[in-house]
Amino acid sequence: MPSEFQAAAAELGVTPGAVSQQVKSLEASLGVRLFRRLPRGLLLTAEGEDYLPSISKAFHVISVATKGVAPALKGRKLRLGVSPRISGRNYPALENLRRCHARLVATDDLNQLIDGKVDALLRTSLQSPPGQHVDRIELRASTGAPLPTMLVTLPGLAGCIEHRTLLEVLRSG
Repeated sequence: MPSEFQAAAAELGVTPGAVSQQVKSLEASLGVRLFRRLPRGLLLTAEGEDYLPSISKAFHVISVATKGVAPALKGRKLRLGVSPRISGRNYPALENLRRCHARLVATDDLNQLIDGKVDALLRTSLQSPPGQHVDRIELRASTGAPLPTMLVTLPGLAGCIEHRTLLEVLRSG
């Protein structure tokens, strides 16, 4: 089973086989293959690449509409793993996150992300972990001094509204 289906299954709380069957059903309904199945993962076909921006935009519109109609509908707060090298210092962006957006956990352990114990990691290491989504950020201390960091998330979380909000707060602080 491709690891992309396993990651999607974990995020959705279903089995990888269920995700695979839904993708096959979608492809059959559309009459096009969206993915090439490779021994070690998936690759979007040309049709899949054409389809992705529109469908991503549609899911974003649904998310915004749902939030507008049901503002009280709230999921759990994101669990953000923060490198101990960062967590003990004064960064306004982290204070903003603590107040309203995320539960901060002092860790730099990539396994915590992979095992689902945190939703994202804010790290000072600038090496990109394989298979993860990485956003580079310059975290600003209260003195204005920049600290190059990166936000590491599972690919399935990248681009969702919570991820975009997290990036916005980190970059504005």
